[in-house]
This record gives sequence, C-alpha cells and structure tokens, in this order.
Amino acid sequence: MILNPAISASKVYEPIDLLKEVAEFRMKLHDSEMAFERMNGIRMELKPLWRREEKMESFYHEEVEFEEQNPVRLRLHMGTVDYIILEHWHRSIELDYIIDCNMELSVNGERHMIQAGDIALINSGDIHALTSLSREETDANRLRAATVFISYDALKCICPEIDQVSFDLTQNSDKLEELKEVYEEMLHIKMSQADEYGNLLMRGLLYKMCYLLFTYFKTDKGGDIAKNQKYIDRIRKVLDYMDTHYQEPLTLQQVADEFYVSMEYLSRTLKKYTGNTFKEYLNRIRLMKAFEELIQTEYTVLEIALRNGFSDVRSFIRLFKEYYNMTPLQYRKKYSRKTVSEERVEDIPYIRRIR
Repeated sequence: MILNPAISASKVYEPIDLLKEVAEFRMKLHDSEMAFERMNGIRMELKPLWRREEKMESFYHEEVEFEEQNPVRLRLHMGTVDYIILEHWHRSIELDYIIDCNMELSVNGERHMIQAGDIALINSGDIHALTSLSREETDANRLRAATVFISYDALKCICPEIDQVSFDLTQNSDKLEELKEVYEEMLHIKMSQADEYGNLLMRGLLYKMCYLLFTYFKTDKGGDIAKNQKYIDRIRKVLDYMDTHYQEPLTLQQVADEFYVSMEYLSRTLKKYTGNTFKEYLNRIRLMKAFEELIQTEYTVLEIALRNGFSDVRSFIRLFKEYYNMTPLQYRKKYSRKTVSEERVEDIPYIRRIR
C-alpha cells in the first residue's frame, strides 16, 4: 500500500528523506481527521496493532487479554501451588517455566512430567492442562513457576503462515539456555515493578524470544503432525458445539448424530483428548460458565444453575463444591468483586483447588 501518492515509486530515497515524507503525510492525515471530526461531531481512533484475541467458541477457550502496547503477558505462580489448571486452549502460544516445583503436563491427550528448570511450550490451539505435584505450604512470595503468553496476532504479523507452523523445544536443546535467559530477564522486569516504560523492555525481550523460537525451534506441520491436527480440529468442533449448546439437555447420542459419528467413537475420542467422559466434560462447561456468573453477576444460585443447563440447584451445588471446595454462596462471599485490578487464581474458572 502506498501511503503518499506524492512519493514516487521510481525515485530512490535516502532513509531520512523517506522518514520525513512519511512524517509529513501522517501530519496531513491527522489534520484531515481532525477537520472531519469537527465537521461531523464524531471521534476517530486509529486501531492498535494488537488487541485481545477475538472470542472463539471454546473448550474452555481462555481469552487471554493483552495490553495494547504489549503483545506478551506474563503470569506468575507464587506460593503454595495447590491447584490443577484444567484442560483449556487459546490461540496464543504459551511457554511455562518451572522454577521451584514439579508438574504433570497434558497436551492433546499426551502426558509429560516437567520439573524445576524445564520450559514447556504449548502451541496455538493445543488442548492442555497442568497438575501440580508440589503442593506443600510455602511462603506466598516465593516464585514457583511462570507462564508467558505471546499474542497470536503478534505472531501472525511476524509470520503470516503461522497456522502452518509449530514449535518444538526438543530439536535444538543447546539453545534452551539462551531462551531461559530471555525468560528470566522478563521475570526480573515483572517482579521489579519497572517504570511506566518498562513495557518497552518487555517488548524488546519478546522480539528476542520470538527470534529464538522462529530461528531454532520452528517446525512445519507436515505428515503425522498434520494428520494428528485434523483429529484435534475435529474434536474442537465437537467441543465448540457443546460449548454453544451447554444450556440445552444435551445427550451423547444427540451430539454424535450432529457430527455423523457413533456414540462409541465420540466417547472414546473425548476421553483421549480431554481425559473426561461426555457427561464429565459437559458438566465442566456448565460449571465454568456458572462460575463466571457467580463472581460477575448478582443472579441467585438457583438462577445461575438453571441458566447454565443444570437440571436442579442441588446438582450444581454438589459439583461446584467438588471442584472448588466450598459452596457457590461461600465462594461468592469470599471472592466476588466488581472490578479486577490484578489477576487472581480465584478469578480463573478452569483452575481447580486441591485441598
């Protein structure tokens, strides 16, 4: 796209001259926008390059929020890690750095043990879960693990063919130390409460991290990976359907018919990729949707139960207590709030406490 018609395609510009041309054009564009606003009484805004990821139907689809200036998000796991991060997925890629604990990682139905010093990478769209194996009580300020999310939109800008790409940290293990160093610099900035321009440092480290990933750990989705991806895409469509219709009295037979497969096949595939039976997974969706209404709305517990597909309030309370170790009313009283300034484990519906 040519920004300024006055810039000749045949003329060779020095970099400084080209920058001046672009700057002049942007000033003219700004003046035109201001005049248009005054004439029409409206407010125009330039859209930032990265916003939060678009909502897609989910198996819990985590909608990772990114600040407009920063396409990377860093989540810290501090103190006692007494919870399970249940199966979920998101379009961003995720890097988990295990610092002072042991965990079991499940990715698309395959389980792996990860321990202190390991970095695990979750590719875009992978169905994954984490179970802490180190649940001892410890100081609340002690860093146990960290998670970096890199915006899918940012990756798409770097590599338009990102959907045909995956990353594998095992293929250049000698470069892992370099990746860890970048990760640790990010942690230092996060934990030292950098000044208002600290996001610039974080962004620089993001580009360095992306450079390492694309240069040393990128693989093309071919052969067995592509074939396996087809199965994953198919099961996500089933999960998306369940996520859309969870308020209805769904049955295994009904969903199997919708996708022209047998009940046996659907049941087996769900168990393989989610670790849950059809009924368990459906209840989990309903519970997570109800969880969000519990802490974000003033609906009664009965209303929440019926709005989210539960046949009665007793089954909702029983299941909620099984997952969160307290009744819905107890949880609402302890954790509900109107505004969220800092993310808490208690605000994330797919995290289950272990007591």
